[in-house]
Amino acid sequence: MSVPDYMQCAEDHQTLLVVVQPVGIVSEENFFRIYKRISSVSQISVRDSQRVLYIRYRHHYPPENNEWGDFQTHRKVVGLITITDCFSAKDWPQTFEKFHVQKELYGSTLYDSRLLVFGLQGEIAEQPRTDVAFYPSYEDCATVEKRIEDFIESLFIVLESKRLDRATDKSGDKIPLLCVPFEKKDFVGLDTDSRHYKKRCQGRMRKHVGDLCLQAGMLQDSLVHYHMAVEFLRSVNDFLWLGAALEGLCSASVIYHYPGGTGGKAGARRFQGSSLPAEAANRHRPGAQEVLIDPGALSTNGINPDTSTEIGRAKNCLSPEDIIEKYKEAISCYGKYKNAGVIELEACVKAVRVLAIQKRSMEASEFLQNAVYINLRQLSEEERIQRYSILSELYELIGFHRKSAFFKRVAAMQCVAPSIAEPGWRACYKLLLETLPGYSLSLDPQDFNKVKLLSLPASLRPQKMKSLLGQSVSAKSPFIYSPITVHSRGEERSGKIDFQWVQGDVCEVQLMVYNPMPFELRVENMGLLTSGVEFESLPAALSLPAESGLYPVTLVGVPQTTGTITVNGYHTTVFGVFSDCFLDNLPGVKTGGSTVEVIPALPRLQISTSLPRSAHSLQPSSGDEVSTNVSVQLYNGETQHLVVKLENIGMEPLEKLEVTSKILTTKEKLYGDFLSWRLEETLAQFPLQPGKVATLTVCIKVKLDFSCQENLLQDLSDDGISVSGFPLCSPSRQVVRPRADSKPANPAEGSRPGDPGHVKTLEAILNFKYSGGPGHVEGYYRSLALGLHVEVEPSVFFTRVSTLPATSTRQCHLLLDVFNSTEHELTVSARSNEELILHAGECQRMAIQVDKFNFESFPESPEEKGQSANSKQLEEERQEARGLEINSKLGIHWTIPSLKRTGEASVEGLLNQLVLGHLQLAPLLWAWAWVWRCPQRPVVDSVAWAWLLRMCVHLEWGEAGGARVWTSSEAVPQVRVKSSFAKHLRSAGAQPLRALGVALPTRYWRHCCLSHVDLSPQSEPYGQQWKHFVEKQSNYSPR
Repeated sequence: MSVPDYMQCAEDHQTLLVVVQPVGIVSEENFFRIYKRISSVSQISVRDSQRVLYIRYRHHYPPENNEWGDFQTHRKVVGLITITDCFSAKDWPQTFEKFHVQKELYGSTLYDSRLLVFGLQGEIAEQPRTDVAFYPSYEDCATVEKRIEDFIESLFIVLESKRLDRATDKSGDKIPLLCVPFEKKDFVGLDTDSRHYKKRCQGRMRKHVGDLCLQAGMLQDSLVHYHMAVEFLRSVNDFLWLGAALEGLCSASVIYHYPGGTGGKAGARRFQGSSLPAEAANRHRPGAQEVLIDPGALSTNGINPDTSTEIGRAKNCLSPEDIIEKYKEAISCYGKYKNAGVIELEACVKAVRVLAIQKRSMEASEFLQNAVYINLRQLSEEERIQRYSILSELYELIGFHRKSAFFKRVAAMQCVAPSIAEPGWRACYKLLLETLPGYSLSLDPQDFNKVKLLSLPASLRPQKMKSLLGQSVSAKSPFIYSPITVHSRGEERSGKIDFQWVQGDVCEVQLMVYNPMPFELRVENMGLLTSGVEFESLPAALSLPAESGLYPVTLVGVPQTTGTITVNGYHTTVFGVFSDCFLDNLPGVKTGGSTVEVIPALPRLQISTSLPRSAHSLQPSSGDEVSTNVSVQLYNGETQHLVVKLENIGMEPLEKLEVTSKILTTKEKLYGDFLSWRLEETLAQFPLQPGKVATLTVCIKVKLDFSCQENLLQDLSDDGISVSGFPLCSPSRQVVRPRADSKPANPAEGSRPGDPGHVKTLEAILNFKYSGGPGHVEGYYRSLALGLHVEVEPSVFFTRVSTLPATSTRQCHLLLDVFNSTEHELTVSARSNEELILHAGECQRMAIQVDKFNFESFPESPEEKGQSANSKQLEEERQEARGLEINSKLGIHWTIPSLKRTGEASVEGLLNQLVLGHLQLAPLLWAWAWVWRCPQRPVVDSVAWAWLLRMCVHLEWGEAGGARVWTSSEAVPQVRVKSSFAKHLRSAGAQPLRALGVALPTRYWRHCCLSHVDLSPQSEPYGQQWKHFVEKQSNYSPR
C-alpha cells in the first residue's frame, strides 16, 4: 500500500467499499450529479433482519490498495458502479466491452457490479438485465436510488455467504493462510503441517471472519472473533496480523461506545433492533473489563438469541481507556514492519480522532508526534503538502493551535519548494494566512483614495412625471443627472448626488485602482460597504497587471429599501487578506459625494421587434441613449408593420405608457404620416404584470419625392397643360422614353438626392415613457428609446403630369408619365382603371379620368386673409392639403409580383398651381350684385328686386359692349335668357341687360358668362313663376 487515506476513521471498518467510476466520455457535471445521488444511499436495513449495512463510496481508488483486502476487508473493493453515455445501438457493444475491462481491475475482490447507461433507448434498453440499468437521460432517472438499494442487497447476500462459509468450523478442512502482498515470498518452503503454522492460519482466519461480521452488522460476533484472533496470533508472535486484530477490536469498541462516529460526519449512525444505543451513555466509565466469549455461544446466524442479552451486559467490548491502550499496542506491532508504514499512519490518525472525542489532548499529541516520524516511501510534493495539512487539522482538532499553525506553515513552504517547477504562490499565501490566528497575528487593512458613484443606464433612469400626469410633479429637473442644474444664488449645494438609484435595481460604484507591485495582483473578493438602507452587495473579482496605471473597477449592488444610502467604503480580499476601506478617512473623497437617494421600485421594460437589429447607431441631438436600433429597407410608397413586444422584466406591474416619435434631421420632403400606431389596443392589456408581454403595432409608411421636379416644371411651362399627338377619344397608354432634357447634363450629378435611382434614408426614434408600482405613486417614470433606420429605394415616380379636358365639364383626363425605376417588372393601377405593366427601366403614359375637385373647404389664400408674414407657409399647407385629397381619390398603387410587395404611388408634391387650377371645379361664391331697380311695380308680376349671381375664382377683365364680366378658368354651362324674359324686364322700366349671354373668347376656348338669375326672396311665389325663363345648356363646342 502506497497511498494513505488521511480521512480514515474507526467506523470505516464496518463499511463496504464501492467504487463509482465513469466509462467512456462522461461530462464531469453529469457524473457527479449521479454520484451524489448514489452516495446518498450510505446505509440500508437488511430485510428480515435487524442489521444495518453501511457503504463507503469512492470515485477514485488505487488498485494496489485493493491487494490488502484480506488483511482488512474494509480496504477491499466489493462493488463497482460505472456510469456511461450511449446514444445509439451500434455503440452499445463497445460500451459494454469497456465495462468488462473496468471490472477486471477489481475482479478478484468484486461481489457484484452495475452499469448505468444514459441516453440509449429502443430494443436493447427494453431487455431485462440485472447488471445493466438503462435511463433515457440524466433528468429522467428517478429509480437510481432504488437500483442502488437492490445492488447493496446483492452485496449483502454475497457477504453473508462468505461469512457463513468462513465462520463454520469444518473439521478436516485445511484452513488457507491469508497473506499481505509483501509476505508471500516469506512463506515459500514453510512446513504447512506444523502446529505453529496451523495456529497462524487459524488466527488470521478468525481475524478475517471478525472483519466480515463487523461489515455484516454483527457487532457482538465480531468482538468474539477478534478476541479469539488476538489469542491465536499472540501465541505465534504474528505481530502484523496481531496489530490488525487489535485494531479491529478497537474499531468495534469505538462503534459500540460512539454511535455518532469519530470522523465528524453529519448525522449519527443508526443501530436498529439492538440495545446498544440505549446503553451507550453508560459505557464511557472507566474500569470496564474485557471478557472473552465462549465460542459455543455462537450460532450460524450470530449470537444465540437466548444469550444475547447476557453477552451485551457482559461488556465484551473494550473500555474507552483500553481502546487507547490497544491502539498503542497495534501501532507498536505495525512499527516492526517497514512495509506497513501506511497502515501505522492511518491507525495513528484513527486513534487521534477517538482521543479528540475523549478530550485527551496530550495523549493525542503523542500519537501525532509518532505519525510525524513514520517513514513512508518517497512521497511526491503534493503528498507531502497533504500530509502536513492533515497533521495541522488534527492538531487544530485537539486544540493545539500553535502546533497546527506550525505544520500549516510547513505545508505552505512545500508549495514553493525549489524542486517544484511551477511554485504555488497562491496556495502558499492562503496557507500562511491561515496560520496567523495560531500565532495570534492580524493584518491591518489598507485604505484607498478614489471612488465614483455611477448613474443607472439611460433606459433605467427614473424621471419625474410630466406628460403622464398632465403636469410636473416637481419643479426640479426630471433627469437623474444634468450637467447644467439651476440653483438659486443663496442656495447651498446639497450633499446628495443629483441622480437617484431605484429600489430593487442593480446600481454601480466605480473605483479607480492601480497595482504598484512588480507582479500580477489578483483581487478575489471586492464589494461595497453601505449604510442607511438595506443593501445587497454583489462581490466582484479582478486581476491587475504588474505596475498598472489607473484601472476602473465597477462594484455593483442592489438597494432593497427606499431612503438615503451612504456608500461608506469597500472591502477587498487580496492574497486571502480581508481588508475594509472606509471613505471617511480618505482626503480625496468628500463625504457628501457618497450619498444617493433611493426611490421606490419601478417596472423595467424590455423591447423586442419583428425587424432585425441595425448596425447604424442613432445619435439624437438631445443626447439621449437609444437602447435598441432596428433597420428596414422599403420601396417608396411601401408600408411596413413593425411589431414591438413590450416585456415587463421587472418586479412591479406596468401601469402607464406613453409613446411618442421624433424624426431626426433629414433633407428629404416627407409626405403623409411616416409613423402611426393605435395605443388603445396596447393599453387594453394593462396593467402589465411582471413577466407578461404586450404588443404595439407601428405602421411605417414612406412617401418621398424621387422625381426631377425642376425638369418637370420646365416641361410644363414650355408645353402648357395640353399634350398634342394623343387623340382625346382614345387616352390609351403609350410607351415613351424619358425626355433627354430631363436627364442631368453632368453624369456626376446623377447621384444627388433628387435624381432617380438614389437610395434615401429616414431615421426616427420611438420614445416609450412608462411607469408603475410604488415609483408611479411617487411621480417617477422611465424612458426607453427605439431607433429606426429606414432605407428607401425608388419604386415608380411620375416624370410628367398634364391634363386634358373630358366630354363633361365636371371631369377631365389626368395624364401621367410613369417610370419604373426598380429592377423588377411591376404593375401600376388606379381606381376604376385596368393595370399597367411596366418592365424594369420602362416609362409609359397613363390617363385617368377624374372628377374635378372642390377646394372651397381648404384654408383661404394668404392674399384673401391679408397676411404676409406666413404667406409662404400657408400656401404650402394649402397646396399639401389639395395634393393629399387628389392623391387619395386617385388611389394609384404599384405591385411587384416577383417580390410580393406593393405600395402607393403618390402625386403629392408634383402638382403645380397650373395643374391644380385645371383639376379644380369652378367654386361658386354667392354674392348679390345690384343690376337694376324697377321704378314702379310691374303690371305682370310683383317683382321688386332682381339679383344677379356672379362667379369669380380667376379674375379677368374683358370688354363686351361696355359690360364688366367675371370669368373662370374652367368651362361652365352657358346660360341663355329667353327674349320674353328680357321684354318683361324692359316693360318694367329697367335698363337693358347687355351682359347676359355674351360669350368672351379666351386663349383656352372657354365660355365666360353670368351663370344664374334669381329673384328676390320677398316675392317667393313669383320666384317659382320666373324659373322657367332660365335654361342651362351644358353641351357646347369650342370655337
